[in-house]
Amino acid sequence: MSTILFWSPIKGASGSSSLAAAIAITIGNLYRGRLLLTHLGRRHTGIESGLPIQEYGMDDPTLQLQEGGWDAAARLVLRGTLSKENIRNYTTPVLEHTLDVLEGTSSFGAAPPLLSPGLVRAVLDTANQYYDLTLIDAGSGAGWGAVQHEACARAKLAVLSLTQNMRELDAYFESVSPLSTYSSLPLLIVLGKYDVHSQVNEANIRRRYGYKGALYTVPYNTGFMDAWNRRDVIGHVQREVRSGKGQPRKLFMTVGWAQSIRHISKAILEAAESDLRLKALERGA
Repeated sequence: MSTILFWSPIKGASGSSSLAAAIAITIGNLYRGRLLLTHLGRRHTGIESGLPIQEYGMDDPTLQLQEGGWDAAARLVLRGTLSKENIRNYTTPVLEHTLDVLEGTSSFGAAPPLLSPGLVRAVLDTANQYYDLTLIDAGSGAGWGAVQHEACARAKLAVLSLTQNMRELDAYFESVSPLSTYSSLPLLIVLGKYDVHSQVNEANIRRRYGYKGALYTVPYNTGFMDAWNRRDVIGHVQREVRSGKGQPRKLFMTVGWAQSIRHISKAILEAAESDLRLKALERGA
């Protein structure tokens, strides 16, 4: 019913894709609902880099023959047969009965954009008829085109990833962002790999740029990055978000990675008004 767009103006190291994956897995673990996670890039890149999707395909011969992802969706759209009844058949389930992934395109050798605005519109509109929440990684860097525009036009919330790099912060706040086109679209900024001891902290960023909107931080987490490299993000996030849940936070205690991810997940659901369909399994989520 709702689409959440993840994007970063910083090419590469902003953590936008890993944030989208962590948020999707967290919501899938703590809330009831049908979730779709996807991206606009090539297969096995972006959000897929931390998931065991590739290993599934290599180990299971039945999956090697399975058609799926944006390529299959494109064929169905072309035939006019993509529907809310069959879209899930072309996704890869990563959390049983909760979270599916629509893999990227396999258009090897093709130059970007790999997808068309019409295809993105058709797939997202169909996904929103079946899934309670669709999280889409729109990439990063200056490559904002018609495809990203189409995804953004269908979003109820944009999650923007930044870092504490002053040059990058200056570039974002002192220039015209593609997201500024969508003046009515709620925006939630996340500072990834956050160092609480840096002078470029949340308070100073707000003061320097006069920013009064939603701003969250996610501290660097070695375990998460190691899990990403092992394609074990699902297991890591499940353990992290469930451990320490509900424990009261002491005054001046630094907010940990899992607590940050839980807070951002809840803020996203509230901003997108998705709590109308997603039911919290517990009050502490």
